[in-house]
Amino acid sequence: MAKSNADRRDRGGATRRPKLPYVLSRALACALLSSLVFPGAAQAKGEVRAFLSGLKVSEPVKHANLTVFPLRGSPGLSLTLQTLDRAIADGSVKVEEKDGGEVNVVRVKNTAKRYVFGLAGEIITGAKQNRMLERDVLLPPGSGWLEVPVYCVEHGRWQGVSHEFSSKGQIAAGRVRGKAAATQSQSGVWDEVRQNHAELGITAAGERFDAVFEDDGMQKEVAGYRKALEERIPRLGSDVVGVAVAVGDRLVCMDAFGSNALFRRLWPRLLESYVVDAVSRRPKGMMTRADVAGFLKEAAGGAAVEQPSVGAGRLLRVEADEATGQALLYGTRVVHLDLFPESSGGGSPLRLDIRRSGSQRQTDDE
Repeated sequence: MAKSNADRRDRGGATRRPKLPYVLSRALACALLSSLVFPGAAQAKGEVRAFLSGLKVSEPVKHANLTVFPLRGSPGLSLTLQTLDRAIADGSVKVEEKDGGEVNVVRVKNTAKRYVFGLAGEIITGAKQNRMLERDVLLPPGSGWLEVPVYCVEHGRWQGVSHEFSSKGQIAAGRVRGKAAATQSQSGVWDEVRQNHAELGITAAGERFDAVFEDDGMQKEVAGYRKALEERIPRLGSDVVGVAVAVGDRLVCMDAFGSNALFRRLWPRLLESYVVDAVSRRPKGMMTRADVAGFLKEAAGGAAVEQPSVGAGRLLRVEADEATGQALLYGTRVVHLDLFPESSGGGSPLRLDIRRSGSQRQTDDE
């Protein structure tokens, strides 16, 4: 017989509600937690658009032919992250070849008690061939072995020089990262690496991209740009979360982060990579704040498509008429978002061509 409301009252007069089974309660709790950490597709796409729309382009800082536009935003990522190069250096992250060697995959394990962030284009050296990360990755604490997609940035060598990969804290140039984002192909990356070597007059066995940074002439160039720019950008304020970078009148790329702290940690290494773009080609002219703002606005109105991801983050590919990139999210917050202008006519040079009424952009000097 069904119990009356009076039968359900305890001695204090309060009505007792039937308890959910333990297993059901636990399942509901897990579902709630999952919804907080892994938002729905629509929510994730909305966050990417909101992040892009919230970026404000500041007055540019210029040295020689490199123009840096600081991007101001409202940092929302509270997660404390270790960078991949430091984690490899202190031994908390191990990176090895998969099953004796597979060009486009490596095995990665995080043994630390903190999250580790690896940026698309970050170079790992050693083992059988030097590689760069194909996409952003967020390694959770105690991750176990994960298979991380990579591109080779050393053509020819397939012989082990070390059991594990190491890191010199280097990031591939913006044009190399942009070609990877646009083509999503190993051959495209090799072609861009080869072109960088040719334009810079660098000869190295296997066309190792990291050989660019070892060149004496490049080291002098990097030193000059560092002196002019490295300390100026972080001093602009705690709301600076990234930069858009142009060489002459060509936009190379945009990198924005979910926190000022993460941007500051990666800024010196990013600057070094941007210098390679500045030195390899010297187009005339100069981008304006309006150009960059228009680029961001167009990207914010583009598509954000869910992509396979490794580790704790959620990855979306960002696609618009004039831009391609990716966004890595943790929960409902952007960790990192990069954008690259589409290649002009499918060629190697990356060029911004925001459609505007009135004037037409001057032809580049090649």
